[in-house]
Amino acid sequence: MEPAAPRPELRLVEASEARERRCAECGRTTDSWKPVRRKGASVLLCPECAAKPLPDEDAATCPECGAPLAPNDAFCGKCGMKIEYGCPRCGATLEPDDTFCGNCGARIG
Repeated sequence: MEPAAPRPELRLVEASEARERRCAECGRTTDSWKPVRRKGASVLLCPECAAKPLPDEDAATCPECGAPLAPNDAFCGKCGMKIEYGCPRCGATLEPDDTFCGNCGARIG
């Protein structure tokens, strides 16, 4: 068996113009993205968002964009959607700082 012929020099060429991608969490364009598993899916995040701890599963999130909400948020800080709180017992509209439902008296939180 003869030895294999020497291989020509390999040259790697990137197929796209740029390696930049948009972060799925903050929306910034970055060329140093990381694939990360969040909520059962693999998403591309910038290094800053990838380093953040995962939000608590019980924490409130915006129904429009999924951004975490603080307990007294009246609007989503990411997409601007108005956040309306409802009583878990009767569904009546609540103010963010209510402790009891004004309709059925259920304790909130």
